[in-house]
Amino acid sequence: MRDIVVRLLRRRFTFSTKLILILVAVNLGISGITGLITYRVHLTLFNEELSRQYSMQNQQVLARLDSRIKDIYRISEYIIFNPMVKELVSGVEESTSSYERFMLEHELEEQLRQVRLDAPEIIAIRIYDLKNNMFNLGTYAGSFQQLDPGFLNETIGQLGETSGEYIWRGVGEEQFFQDYAYKNWVLAARLMRSTELDTYGVMLILLNTSLFETYLKDLRQLGDTETYLYDSNGAMLYHSTESGVQQEIILPPMEDRGDLIVQEDGGSYLYTKQISDKVNFTLVSRASLREIHHRSQLILKVAVMSAIASILLFWLIITIISKRLLSPLKSLVKAMTLVRTGKFDTRVDIRSRDELGFIGDRFNQMTEQIDTLIREVYQRELSEKEAELKAIQAQLNPHFLYNSLGMFFWRFYSLGDEEAAQLVNSLSEMLQYTLEPAGRLTTLRDELKQIDHYLSIQKARHKEVLTAEIDVPEELYDCRIIRLLIQPVVENVFVHAFRDKKTGHHLTLRGYRETGTDQSISFLVLDIEDNGCGMTEETIRSILLPEPSLAHQSSEREGIGLSSVVRRIELMHGKPYGIQILSTPGLGTKIRLRLPDKTEWEGGKT
Repeated sequence: MRDIVVRLLRRRFTFSTKLILILVAVNLGISGITGLITYRVHLTLFNEELSRQYSMQNQQVLARLDSRIKDIYRISEYIIFNPMVKELVSGVEESTSSYERFMLEHELEEQLRQVRLDAPEIIAIRIYDLKNNMFNLGTYAGSFQQLDPGFLNETIGQLGETSGEYIWRGVGEEQFFQDYAYKNWVLAARLMRSTELDTYGVMLILLNTSLFETYLKDLRQLGDTETYLYDSNGAMLYHSTESGVQQEIILPPMEDRGDLIVQEDGGSYLYTKQISDKVNFTLVSRASLREIHHRSQLILKVAVMSAIASILLFWLIITIISKRLLSPLKSLVKAMTLVRTGKFDTRVDIRSRDELGFIGDRFNQMTEQIDTLIREVYQRELSEKEAELKAIQAQLNPHFLYNSLGMFFWRFYSLGDEEAAQLVNSLSEMLQYTLEPAGRLTTLRDELKQIDHYLSIQKARHKEVLTAEIDVPEELYDCRIIRLLIQPVVENVFVHAFRDKKTGHHLTLRGYRETGTDQSISFLVLDIEDNGCGMTEETIRSILLPEPSLAHQSSEREGIGLSSVVRRIELMHGKPYGIQILSTPGLGTKIRLRLPDKTEWEGGKT
């Protein structure tokens, strides 16, 4: 065998054959080792997870059972602490006639009618007073007659060692008279003590084991499962199996709470032990893992089969694609080398539509985008320099006008025309505000102040025709927004919306916060609403989606209309922020701005 391997290594194989042999050997080794490790790890992790989940399920089932038994205790305490019950039980004398005894039992039945409704698991109740008089209560009160009196007397005798606690006892076949068939019953007993802690009787409660079965049946989902329930003294109260056959077992040594996997009878069994918090019952379950481990072995078989299938598949695939891979890859590497030298107009010839063709197509798109971005950056630098020169020229006249308005303000103020002086002051502050770069961020407080100046001027112009309302909570005043973002929208209302409307001009500006659909984004929302002429759908589309030819206006004047607001939000913030226009022709328009809800900008305060 060794000589064969040496001869194979010395032979001169083609590249594809070497690739196939190497991949087959590597895949076979990796698949085998991985399959074995996966099987062992899977089995260990599965046992741990199964133990954890099954232990948790046992704990939850026992908690529900514990709560139900506490309800039984609460119901029985209603009987014990009922003054009427104490009076009836204590009032029986040796001279009491059979009829009087019958009437007492009837009266007790009336007192306990609600108890039978609240606890249908209770089959019958027997009460003994201190004079050993007996009262049988319940629809099946005669059920006590089927039990051995020695068993009942033994139970009553054990109560003498208690101070009012419950004693639970399982009712086995040996506790029934021979004339009666075995039934699934359990007995609970306790001393009857009044609120003054004086003992006036003994109460025996006969219950159906459905009290336990209702909750413990959920633990038999694994198939071959057995459950054992013990009282606080370690005596078995209830046990059952999937087959329905009840039998005792010797439990392995376990902690008070926990789980343990034990090898028994040629198989693995999961033991889980839990102790209830209230009534101190112990629940032990035993589940077979044989079927689960059998299914887990399929992982190892699947790993071996997949290794064999991979060998055949590798041989076939590499033989087919090796010839097609090398040529396109060589062409792509050559093109990438040219791009490294700065030839971004390099393109590769796409000769297939497979993954290599996809890579080649993306390579062509990448080089095209790089070339386009380089050109755009170059043009942007030229445009910025040109815009900077225009900005310097544009600031000369506004500064002169601002100084002149200041002079007019003091002139009107000295003449006592405060209204005209205030209008001039509003116009002056608006002009000063516009001299700052439009791209710089400001606070919503400053922006609303300029809107207030603008509305003051418009109110002076339109007199009683115009009503305006600004409703923005003060908690939003420190939010950062783009400078001169709201004013073009408000100005658009007076230029277009109120153009043909003579009276009843109404403008509302509202601000509020809004949470995005994914609950991770908070928006600052500004609604500018008017009752003007409205817009058509075509007009709205032309504003939100302008034609490329309209993107650049004349170089003599930069437009600052709604389209520029849309563009500025898009450039500064991007998605999901933007502008929304809701309009009905003839009724009015609502323009909604969704902006970032931030008091600090990226990189710190602005």
